[in-house]
Amino acid sequence: MRTHKLNKLSLAIAAITATSLALSLNAQEIEKISVVGVKDENMIMPPESSSTYGFDMSLVETPRSVTEVSSDLIEAYGLRSVDDLVRMTPGAFTSSFFGIQGAMDIRGESADNYFRGFRRIANPGAFKTNIRGAKQLEVMRGPVSPLYGTGSVGGQLNYSPKSAKSDATKYIEEVTGKIDLTLGTYSQKILAAEAGTPFKLGDKQGGIYVFAEAENSGSYYNNYEPTNEMLQVAIDLDITDSTTMEFGFQAQTSDSIQVPGWNRVTQDLIDNGTYITGAAPVRNSDNTIGADRLLPQESGFITSAAPYFINSSFSSVGSFCSPGDADTSNFVYNDMLLACPGAPGFIDGYALTDPGTTKIDHKTTFIDDIDFADSTAFTAYLDFTTYIDDMVWKNQFYYDYMDHTKYQSWGFTADYPGATAAEFRSSLMFDTQGENVLIQHIAGVSLRHEDLDLNHAFYDETFDFRDISVGPTANDRIDWAVTDPYEDATILYDEDGNPTGIDGTVRRNYNEEQVSTVSNLGIFYLADISFEKLSVLVGARYDYYDVEAEEEAVSLLGIPFGDGVHTDTESALSYNLSLSYATESGFVPYATYAKANSLTTNQLGGIIASSVDGGDYLADSDLIELGLKYSNEEDTIYAALSVYDQEKTDRIGQTQALVAVSSTGIEFEARALLNENFSVTATATHIETTEVSDNALAIINGADFAVQNGLEPYQVYGGRIGGNRSTFVGTGVELDRGGLPDNTISMYLNYVQPIGDGKITASTGFGWADETYTDVLETILLPSYMVWTASMGYVTDSYEVLLSINNLFDEEYYTSADLFDSVVVKPSEGRTGSVMFSYKF
Repeated sequence: MRTHKLNKLSLAIAAITATSLALSLNAQEIEKISVVGVKDENMIMPPESSSTYGFDMSLVETPRSVTEVSSDLIEAYGLRSVDDLVRMTPGAFTSSFFGIQGAMDIRGESADNYFRGFRRIANPGAFKTNIRGAKQLEVMRGPVSPLYGTGSVGGQLNYSPKSAKSDATKYIEEVTGKIDLTLGTYSQKILAAEAGTPFKLGDKQGGIYVFAEAENSGSYYNNYEPTNEMLQVAIDLDITDSTTMEFGFQAQTSDSIQVPGWNRVTQDLIDNGTYITGAAPVRNSDNTIGADRLLPQESGFITSAAPYFINSSFSSVGSFCSPGDADTSNFVYNDMLLACPGAPGFIDGYALTDPGTTKIDHKTTFIDDIDFADSTAFTAYLDFTTYIDDMVWKNQFYYDYMDHTKYQSWGFTADYPGATAAEFRSSLMFDTQGENVLIQHIAGVSLRHEDLDLNHAFYDETFDFRDISVGPTANDRIDWAVTDPYEDATILYDEDGNPTGIDGTVRRNYNEEQVSTVSNLGIFYLADISFEKLSVLVGARYDYYDVEAEEEAVSLLGIPFGDGVHTDTESALSYNLSLSYATESGFVPYATYAKANSLTTNQLGGIIASSVDGGDYLADSDLIELGLKYSNEEDTIYAALSVYDQEKTDRIGQTQALVAVSSTGIEFEARALLNENFSVTATATHIETTEVSDNALAIINGADFAVQNGLEPYQVYGGRIGGNRSTFVGTGVELDRGGLPDNTISMYLNYVQPIGDGKITASTGFGWADETYTDVLETILLPSYMVWTASMGYVTDSYEVLLSINNLFDEEYYTSADLFDSVVVKPSEGRTGSVMFSYKF
């Protein structure tokens, strides 16, 4: 277990908290002196209404830890991806999912992406989630409201697209829009345009808003050139005097490949940039099929003696170790005896040739020009809202589609053909009132259907055998998977019909082909009960699931991994209870308990066939959260402090191992308008997340394994050492989750000064992260770091110029990987800059 040493950080968090509360306690005096009538020029203050639970309540009234970011704040701070939201969000720290900025990590868990309150298909490193088309982003930590269904216990990012609705009137009153051109270092090129207009259909009023963005950029990292295109349309229309329609869609294409960063990770590499060089063992043959990469018959030995569950092949690039004893042990790790197949002779086959050392910079990463990733995503919605006296009846239709395929030459191929999710939700909102009590109600029903097909190839994937200072070679590329691996091969059978071998050349197979459908009927009810200053929020949701799942993959000898179609029906109850009290001084203390159910899924969000029969595809979680929020009457100060304890059981997406996770933490957020010119935002987090998972796959850091067994790292870098986690640490051991700093802080100062017909804007601030180990085995210690950003602009009614600089002082730091966190690490992006030119009309 990790030893917590950072008393200075704890004191810093306490100091920020105490200072902010002191500011709040003296808010009336501060207001009288300096902030009466201050205008929120940078739009840093939270919006008046939060949609966290579905009620029309302010953020300070919402009894949960929530952060909201407006489109103005996105622009002012130069936010471009979900990773940038970490600057604004306590409790969030996003580790590297091979460089793809697809989803946030909140409270130590991957969070769900929502679109207008509907859960999107999971984004397992498929494409970057754009945020610049959002009117508002809402980051809720912990289980989702019963209104929105079931999802990640970590939290949710809810994206509300820009539309023709106006805060002042129902719709914008004239044509409006702007064009943005962003040019930056390393050939960054982004063109964005948006426009809205009112219109009439007959005598009915409506509005349409369009947002489009295209990126074709280079990158700080060598040979990484992401492209991305997005089109977003929102149409709002009065159908009758009492019914409105909202329709829209978002379409996106992307070809951003995954980049793991550095391999052959040692403490010396992190501390001094010293990289161990050497070529992988020669395994490539003279086979003209796949001459530039390793075919299955070159990276392994295909034989009927190998069990089907290891793909009917004994890998020549990896050894899967099991617990050893005095008779079977041939290696040790952390005083655990290991039995590693092929040893001791296999180590000789893993040794690099011509080993040495060199220095590498952060621009050099594990990347290959034959890697590819192509994504198409499409999301659409159609809402009808009817106002009946004092009731609001909503009928909402939602559709989400994703098609994604990728190949990474370390040995991973993925194909998600035509994943779809569709949902219908009908809800009724109404109020009832009695003596000294007001109750807001939301009741309704939802029906969701998901059809997901996940295809993965990962056997023989290996990182350390490539020398990234040289680049890819035919001996360290793993062949990509194909739909018909037997086009140039024939499976041989004995007289009893049992497979015995391969005649010809077999290509890489998909060793996971998980097809699943889920139909989910949900019934929900929420009530916000107000007794003057005291509020009680209760909510419950009943879900009925009809599940069908099948594992369709076969091994290299054609032996099925699965055993047919598995079906099941289950029901689950989720609920929450919150108490809050609004004091006259502006403080709102609250307490929340929530019990939620979620699906344990693969990386795409699909059901795993082996989890169906026992109902293991459903998992529950518990949250206890205590908080204190503050907002003054002039809306110049907002502060929130929360303490939480979360417990959950889940299934790891790729390996399907069960994991029990416990997370406790303290989260702090503050925003303040200091005077007419200056404003500040700040966050601080202390978090401790532990997990128990005996069957989780552990890929051991090669250098650490070598040192513990009297070897040099180069002697094992030609292969991979792995096994179940319990093999290396024992059973039932609770470990600190790797890559997650215990403490983080951010603070940003903003400046506005009217000049002429416009105003000068400026912002500068930092994000600080504590030191942390890369993985649960505490192999490599990543140092703490502080990253500064800065921006300056000039804004008028017609145009805008904004200069932004990221990593202002060129800080070198490192981010742990979500997967293979023992063997790869992402080096930081150095100083980059961009200039955005905007014309508004």
